[in-house]
Amino acid sequence: MKKIIALVIFCSLVSVTSIFSQAENHLSIQYDMSFATGDMGSYISAGSFRGASAQYRYAVTDNILVGMDAAWNVFYEKKDYDSYTSGTQTLTGIQYRYQNQVPLLAAIDFVFMSEKKFHPYLGLGLGTMYSERSTQMGIWYVEENPWQFALKPEAGLMYNMATGSALKLGFKYYAGMGGDLGTQGYFTISLGFAFKF
Repeated sequence: MKKIIALVIFCSLVSVTSIFSQAENHLSIQYDMSFATGDMGSYISAGSFRGASAQYRYAVTDNILVGMDAAWNVFYEKKDYDSYTSGTQTLTGIQYRYQNQVPLLAAIDFVFMSEKKFHPYLGLGLGTMYSERSTQMGIWYVEENPWQFALKPEAGLMYNMATGSALKLGFKYYAGMGGDLGTQGYFTISLGFAFKF
């Protein structure tokens, strides 16, 4: 599973990079901290500190960037010894809950004050999100893994450095809709570097 996700992310970035070979390409790599909301937050209330994202952007103008996003966030929570009911079955024991989220999105960013050292941006992404939810309890194991339509609004701040790179701080909300799990949503705080090439 991990190899497949890494291969998809790598191939997506390579294919997009080959399409746009001008000097105004941007690639950012970020560390993600995420917090589930709604149905997903009811399933796993603990925050995730195991996440990463990559964003490729092509500068259409100084203020409009288009490209692709790929991310991977892993959520985990250990539930106390208790009785848990699913449908018509009730099991008693310690429960381990895992959820992997892998969004793959087309994106557009609007950059403000691009000539300044500090400049804010707003972004929007549309695409798909793979969710892999597994619940383990003793010898029992239940897994669901739907693909969902995904939407991602984003706001952030970049700080340009003299070397053609920038520090990037982003606030994102991922919403996956459809499939067996219903709506899956989570907030992400991303911190990383962006590089021009």
